[in-house]
Amino acid sequence: MEVQRLLYLLEAPEYCMRAFREHGVNGQDLLHMDDHDLEDSRFKFPRHVQRKVLRIAEAWRCFQLLAGGPTADSLSLDRLLDHHRSGGSSPEALSQLQAAFLSLDVNNSGALSFEEFLVGYSLLEAAGA
Repeated sequence: MEVQRLLYLLEAPEYCMRAFREHGVNGQDLLHMDDHDLEDSRFKFPRHVQRKVLRIAEAWRCFQLLAGGPTADSLSLDRLLDHHRSGGSSPEALSQLQAAFLSLDVNNSGALSFEEFLVGYSLLEAAGA
């Protein structure tokens, strides 16, 4: 996972991207960061920037759960709907999830990459609530 690309997708400020680049933070490091790590003087970011950074790890865990594990490189609409159907989501919620998914599937492949999922994570989360 390329940290700089993910931070860029979430519109993190340049100083945030620079701090991670200068201190050699990679994707694995990012996945294990928490609030405490961001209190380090190297990463003194405003709270809204901290939330963006921590959101990447949260989205990654959710993506892996939905897509079927750490080797999955995409999430299909069927898998997403099956997961929510088995969790007891209403037909209305499933319809909202489908609409959200289709709006994020910019290349009409029927599957979302992690980057697409990350960009639309909040939208999918709201549709599935």
